[in-house]
Amino acid sequence: MFKHETIQYDSILPAKITLSDSSVDRCRGEPHWHEEMQLIYVDEGSLSLTVGNRSAELHAGDMQVINSCEVHAYNRGDAQYLSVHFSRVFVRSFFDSAESFGYMPAEGSQERREMVLLMQKLLAVERNTFDEYSALVKYALLLKMLRLLLTRCRTEKPVSVYGTDRSLDDDVTAVKQYIESNYRQKITTADLEKLMHFKPTYVMTHFKKQTGMTIMSYAIRERARHALDDYITHDVPVCEAALKNGFCHYNHFTKACHKYYGASPTEIKKQKRAASVSTPLVRSA
Repeated sequence: MFKHETIQYDSILPAKITLSDSSVDRCRGEPHWHEEMQLIYVDEGSLSLTVGNRSAELHAGDMQVINSCEVHAYNRGDAQYLSVHFSRVFVRSFFDSAESFGYMPAEGSQERREMVLLMQKLLAVERNTFDEYSALVKYALLLKMLRLLLTRCRTEKPVSVYGTDRSLDDDVTAVKQYIESNYRQKITTADLEKLMHFKPTYVMTHFKKQTGMTIMSYAIRERARHALDDYITHDVPVCEAALKNGFCHYNHFTKACHKYYGASPTEIKKQKRAASVSTPLVRSA
């Protein structure tokens, strides 16, 4: 499994801006990924990167976009370069499907020239440590860069950005394990997309093909299964069993039981007690 990097942001900016002036260290030389879209602009020297299955050699004046959850590594180089990690939450506030696309100004395009100019301006501001209002200028430049990426540099994301050593089955397994560990809490699509190495729509389709249900239906069934176990096996009051296992209301628990097990929690409990047999809670065909 590739290393996941957690990005810490400046509290007043929608991105982390880093100016590096050193050779590639061991940590950044290891393949890793993060949820944030990253932009790199080389001011001096050269920098060699691996992004997904591609290699990139950046020289002074070159730039590179590393898309959300794209595995990358800094191979070698001794460059002065500017790095910008856009806040995932901030990007999604403008475009909630942002991670389903890739972003890269085409070589030689007007968009690329504009992006390089914006990066150069941001670099100049970053170096000017005496301007007390520099954060305002940075904020404006970051918004222009993000607008350019989202409106004019958006392309369909490759099916996978993680190479050939990961399969759709692996993503489905990761989603199942997450649900089974977090069924008591609210589970959002954004939470699950963090686990996916493939495009979310592909994973969701494969998940339904493998399980016969959507991801959210699977999560609801897990809640119902555990709530029934508490209610039947441990004699936890039915309302308490529902709330304890992630349902916000008893009625939601009842509806889930009818859908997945064909009866209400009370009816299922009576059936179990009458049969006096401990069997898996599986709805008969």
